[in-house]
Amino acid sequence: MPTYTLAAIPAASHGSLISCSSPYRYRQKRIEAADLAGIRAAVAQYGARLHDDYPEASFLVSVTPERGSDHPEGFCDARWKGSLGTEHWIRVIPEETPFKAYLTQVEAMLAHEVRS
Repeated sequence: MPTYTLAAIPAASHGSLISCSSPYRYRQKRIEAADLAGIRAAVAQYGARLHDDYPEASFLVSVTPERGSDHPEGFCDARWKGSLGTEHWIRVIPEETPFKAYLTQVEAMLAHEVRS
């Protein structure tokens, strides 16, 4: 079965523009999913859990296939078009709020271990 790594990437939006922090990935989790529906369900569960642990954090969920692992037909297209549900936890911040300062705060939140 194909294996993926899910991770949180601090991200925020000013309307239609989305900005992400450094490429560092937080709270990585390996999953197995046979199809796109399985990936979507895993993303939703992972994102909801992370949101429960870090309710003030604004993030997107990265879905990275394991090297050499086959992935289901349509995976690349779904990931590119955003139909895996990975952007559900991105907050829209006021235009006057600098992305870099805001994302630095989110990185600090996600770097702090929460036990729930």
